[in-house]
Amino acid sequence: MKKFYLIFLFFLNTFLLGQTAKSSMGAGLGIGSFIGNFPTQTTLGTKIYFETESPLKMFNNLQFHFTAAQKIEKFLPDSYTYKHYSYFTSFGISGMFYQPLNEYLNIQEGLGLIYLNDRSFSDINSWNFGVLLNLGIGTPISNSVDLSLIIDYGITVNNTNVSYFLFIFEGKYFL
Repeated sequence: MKKFYLIFLFFLNTFLLGQTAKSSMGAGLGIGSFIGNFPTQTTLGTKIYFETESPLKMFNNLQFHFTAAQKIEKFLPDSYTYKHYSYFTSFGISGMFYQPLNEYLNIQEGLGLIYLNDRSFSDINSWNFGVLLNLGIGTPISNSVDLSLIIDYGITVNNTNVSYFLFIFEGKYFL
């Protein structure tokens, strides 16, 4: 039931804050690693987000995001030797900063909070609170589309103390 409330609040905030003039949505695919009380695992992950103007003066935008990643062996051919492939999902909110370098490039930084579900083993289903840091470089393709290369680093501070990083290639569409 906790998951349902979290997802409901996530989308409710998205619609409430989405009424501003400057909002965008985006998605990306990337590769990285998942680390915890187990050896480092290479993962294939995705990120979906909604971004809107921040009511806080210290951030340019607020980003509401969902990230999921799974052990890369699941996606490789002839790798069906495991019954369980490690994965995680996380929900979060980040304050974003944007700094234009010139008319073709910008730097993006973010700082936020995440709520991560660790499924590293078949008997582990642990929800963890943590912090997300991201850094990226982007370029506008048109007035309504940006492409970026992002590094997301998430670290949790309770329960199983997992962390991850993902190199994500993402596209953003301005609404």
